[in-house]
Amino acid sequence: MKTALFVIGHLALFVVFIVVFFGGSLLDPFHMKWFISHPTLTSTRYFVPDGLILMVLLYIVIVGVEAAAKKLRTAGLWTTVTFAIALVVGLLAKFGMLTHDLL
Repeated sequence: MKTALFVIGHLALFVVFIVVFFGGSLLDPFHMKWFISHPTLTSTRYFVPDGLILMVLLYIVIVGVEAAAKKLRTAGLWTTVTFAIALVVGLLAKFGMLTHDLL
C-alpha cells in the first residue's frame, strides 16, 4: 500500500511538473525569448524558457523540502527521475517553442 501511494504521489508530481512547464511557457511571466532560427523568410522561431525556469525552481523547492524532512536519500532520487522524465516529455512536446511572423 505504501508503494502504491508513493507511485501515485510521483505520478501527481509528474503532472504538476508538466503543467508548470506548459503553463509557464504559455503565460510568459518573465518575458524572455531565446532566438532559435528563421524557418521561413517571413517568420522567426523562439524558445520561451519561462516554463522551464519555473519547473526548475519548483524542483529545487521540492528537493529542499525533502532535504529538510531528511527524506532526500529515499525520495530525492525518484523526484529527480520524475523531473528528468517531465523535462524530456516537455521538450519533445515542444513546450515553449513560438513562431512569429516578421511582417
